[in-house]
Amino acid sequence: MKKTHSPTRTANLKSTKKATREKILKAARRVFAEHAYNAASIRMVGKAAEIDHPLVSYYFPTKAELFEAVLEDIIEENYEASKKWYAGLDTMRTAPSLALFLDRLMKWNRNHPYAFRVLLLNMVQAQDSETIPGYTAIQKIADQSAQLFKKSVQLQASDREIGIFITSFNALVINYLGAMAYYAGILGIPADDEKYENWVKETLISIFSPRLKELIRGGRSGNHQ
Repeated sequence: MKKTHSPTRTANLKSTKKATREKILKAARRVFAEHAYNAASIRMVGKAAEIDHPLVSYYFPTKAELFEAVLEDIIEENYEASKKWYAGLDTMRTAPSLALFLDRLMKWNRNHPYAFRVLLLNMVQAQDSETIPGYTAIQKIADQSAQLFKKSVQLQASDREIGIFITSFNALVINYLGAMAYYAGILGIPADDEKYENWVKETLISIFSPRLKELIRGGRSGNHQ
């Protein structure tokens, strides 16, 4: 006779599996933030999660599947948060709105400290889909960011000008927040010091606020195609 489980036991098993899967993903995010995809291993993830690595393979049979799952989580978290970062900015002047956007972004980064580090460390390898399994996922983050920017900010510039702006902005954000220890070290500031976040904020505003004003007014070229 086939053995059956009570509804309560079935629910408990599902809850346990979900918790274990989340524990693995959380540990994997730390591992992939410290080691590039090609250098990381399932065994490292098991050690970080404090579980036997064969159990990691039970949930994620290959490292590629695990890495892609980590990236998909980062993509979803970043996209949902990004929609909130733009809230109410359309009624503000350019510099204050950019400052508030960065405040929201950096607060999110404090609560998700490995997200940008995973992206930065592995973007170098993401030359094509054969080089790294998460290639298309990393591209998806950039595409989502660009589309949300166009949708949330009233711009009067060409797609080329907007693309240059958002790509450059994202590149610096990922670098400054993904390699905080490096840049903070150059400045002689602890990476977890509020002074570093203020420096990032001031730097990005000084670079991008003038250009953002131009994009809102119609771009340098006046080409709206």
